[in-house]
Amino acid sequence: MSGVYESDRKPSPCDHMAPAQSIRIEMTALMASEKVVPKKHRLLLSVPTIATARELVNNVETAEAFYPSTAHGVLWRKHYLTLAIANCYQLTQDLQVVKDLGLPVNLNRYETIAGMLGKELDTLTSRKRNTKLTGTAGIDERIAKLRYQLAELEEVAADMPVP
Repeated sequence: MSGVYESDRKPSPCDHMAPAQSIRIEMTALMASEKVVPKKHRLLLSVPTIATARELVNNVETAEAFYPSTAHGVLWRKHYLTLAIANCYQLTQDLQVVKDLGLPVNLNRYETIAGMLGKELDTLTSRKRNTKLTGTAGIDERIAKLRYQLAELEEVAADMPVP
C-alpha cells in the first residue's frame, strides 16, 4: 500500500486514457450486438459510432502529448480536449438516434455507456478548464525569451539570400 489515504489521492497521469478506452470497448460491443443494431442498419449506424469512439481515444491521447509548459502546448492541449468533448456529445447523439429510430432497443444496455460518457464528459471539461501554463518563469521573462528568439531568427533571415 502507498500509505496515502484514499481521500488524499490525486488522479494518476495515466488515468485519463482508461475511461476513454473503456468507452470505446463498450461502444464497440454495444453496436456490434444484433439485439441493439440490426444487421441492415449496422453500416449506417454502427460504423460511424465506433469510428467516433476511436476518435475519442485518439483525441484524449493526443491532448496528453502536449505538455502545457508553453502557450503553444496549452492551446493544442485545449484544442484536443475540445475535440474529445465533442466526440462525447456525438456518441450521445448517435445513441439517441438508435433509440429514436424505433429499433427494438433494451435501454438498460444504454445505462452503462451513458454513465461512462457523462463521467468522461465531466472529466474532460474539468481537465480543459484546469489546463494552465506551467513553469516558474513569469510573463515578462517569457516575453523577453521570445523577443530574444525572434531577434535570432531575424538575424538568420537577414543572412539568407533573397530569391
